[in-house]
Amino acid sequence: MRSGLQFASVVVFVALMSGSAQAGDTPGKCDTLKWAESHFSYVGTNSCKMCHKLQYDSWSKTKHASAWAALKPEEQAKPECAECHIVGKTKADSLIVDVGCEACHGPGSGYKNMKTMKDKALATAGGLLPITEATCVRCHNARSPQFKSFDYAKALAAGIHEHKPKAPAK
Repeated sequence: MRSGLQFASVVVFVALMSGSAQAGDTPGKCDTLKWAESHFSYVGTNSCKMCHKLQYDSWSKTKHASAWAALKPEEQAKPECAECHIVGKTKADSLIVDVGCEACHGPGSGYKNMKTMKDKALATAGGLLPITEATCVRCHNARSPQFKSFDYAKALAAGIHEHKPKAPAK
């Protein structure tokens, strides 16, 4: 039974992310994410882990890291649930579940290498998205069936993962 529901949820997600939805009308997606998805592909959280181990380890202890498993099987089959608990598909059509790095930072194919990540302009040109309140409210909004009040400033202070301290300005 569960595999049938998982298949149904994959079908729902593919419909949301594929040509069956016109560019620009996928629910819950902001314009910058739509642009990034049309230019770059998802690579999966493990691609980020290689260089961002501290952030990955911290993120892996959050609810976002197990967002897909937190859904009941019948919820996994609902588009309104799947759209926020699945990141996307890789070029090889592997489904990326949970709320991983690329759910917030955008598809990583264009910025995943170290040379690009060390240059903010290159990373941005490669699809790395800025984190803003709009990033969070794509999912943390009243459309969510399980919506609870969302305070961006409080969420930002708590953090999703640890950040390396910035070097003091000279």
